[in-house]
Amino acid sequence: MKSFFQEYFYYTRAERNGAFVLALLCLLLFLFPRVYPHFKGSRDSEYRQYQEEALAFFAELEAGGTASPTQDAEAFYFDPNTISMDSLLLLGLPARTANTLIKYRKKGGRFYRPEDLRKLYTLSEEDYERLAPYVRLPAPASAPARQVKLERETSFPPPLLPFPFDPNTATREELLRLGLPERLAGNILRYREKGGRFHNPESLKKIYGMDEDTYLALAPFIEIGESARPQQEVPEHEEKHPQAYGHVPAVPVAIDINQAGEQEWKQLQGIGPGYAGRILRFRDKLGGFAYIDQVAETYGLPDSTFRKIRPQLRLSPVLRKISINTADAETLKAHPYLDWRKANAIVNYRAQHGPFKSIEDLRKLKALPPEVVERLAPYVGY
Repeated sequence: MKSFFQEYFYYTRAERNGAFVLALLCLLLFLFPRVYPHFKGSRDSEYRQYQEEALAFFAELEAGGTASPTQDAEAFYFDPNTISMDSLLLLGLPARTANTLIKYRKKGGRFYRPEDLRKLYTLSEEDYERLAPYVRLPAPASAPARQVKLERETSFPPPLLPFPFDPNTATREELLRLGLPERLAGNILRYREKGGRFHNPESLKKIYGMDEDTYLALAPFIEIGESARPQQEVPEHEEKHPQAYGHVPAVPVAIDINQAGEQEWKQLQGIGPGYAGRILRFRDKLGGFAYIDQVAETYGLPDSTFRKIRPQLRLSPVLRKISINTADAETLKAHPYLDWRKANAIVNYRAQHGPFKSIEDLRKLKALPPEVVERLAPYVGY
């Protein structure tokens, strides 16, 4: 029996040492998780102390305490569309105002002019006056054309103060006294300078920018002088506008913007093969035009050209809608009003909350600004 144990359980001195070291390592690994927290406790307490001091500092700033953030702040040039939270605090802005600016950007808000900073309701007038000279923004041409149009449409016109007038002879001062916006008054004067005449009150509607409400308010006060020639003596195709293409017909045509092909678009003044192709491609990506002014969003189409052809444009129902509950992100992203971020947000929201039932469900997505939802609404199918 003794020889049996000696044969199977005998270890050399090197083997015994190796077994001892292995057992020691196992013991250390077993004890390490229980011993380590006692050594890092002091560092945790230091971090907690730093965190408490930082929170107290920001709480004091937000509460408007005695330590004013603007006392030692030094202004520097910045872009409000890209500046970070830390840099906003270095500018001397209160934490609440800095947070408001960051949240405004996350919801799709953009700053196109220094005056746009006034949109932040928590920004004091003193801080605005102090920082406005340091705002540096991209060139105005980089602002989306649609944003400019929205600002024009949402600006409130001055109240009309109508009195009897002849649109063929009224001066700029008289048109402005009527309460017309300066741009609309300029359009009337330019129309006259190019040989245009108003032969009846209704002909005032052809002026770009003259909406129906403004015309109805002015119509009872329009007095056309006897010197104005009959309308048939001044054919529209003889107006002083230079013809960009020789194929423009003698009699203006009206086209359906959702049905017209390239040849029909090319019949319009100033529209050649290039612009006609762009309009058709833009229409195809949209799924059809939802309103006439949408044609002006075509890439590269001059605003002056659009104003000339607008009276000849007619609208029919939208051709194609997006199945918002079945379309994948790739299909959604192809629409001009959506990008990858917005398309993925729609797909993810649909996966978590179920199918969209109305346009109100789309308004719940923080990734979709309200103006995008409004523009997208005519194209959404359920």
